[in-house]
Amino acid sequence: MRHHISEGRALYEDNNKGMFSKGLAEWAISNMKVTDPTTGALRKLKPRSLDEVKEALTTAGVVLPEAFEYTAWYLFNMAVADYPKTCDDDKRRAMFVEETLCDPDGHPESVLECFEAKMIEDGIVIHWERYL
Repeated sequence: MRHHISEGRALYEDNNKGMFSKGLAEWAISNMKVTDPTTGALRKLKPRSLDEVKEALTTAGVVLPEAFEYTAWYLFNMAVADYPKTCDDDKRRAMFVEETLCDPDGHPESVLECFEAKMIEDGIVIHWERYL
């Protein structure tokens, strides 16, 4: 049962099944911030490209369903931005992505739901129709 969601969000959900689309992942990643280790100030993340993430996942032996591609891209960059001590190299980031998306009692859709909740808390409107 769905909670009340906008028409644009419902259409996005129908088209993307709870996963990030390429456009939404690009937008989300482009807005990520990281704490500068020298100054402690927030600065814009220098994101990893989709191809770089695919290569890192392959090198780490991570194989994901194609439907997870853009959600994995988002998660990998989130690991760079938000977990610099825990996920301090590409192998650990790849494992984080795999464990998050392939948790046997988890829900991979929760990645998008958590992102949406953060945007709502920050007062940022997601224009779902742009990312179909």
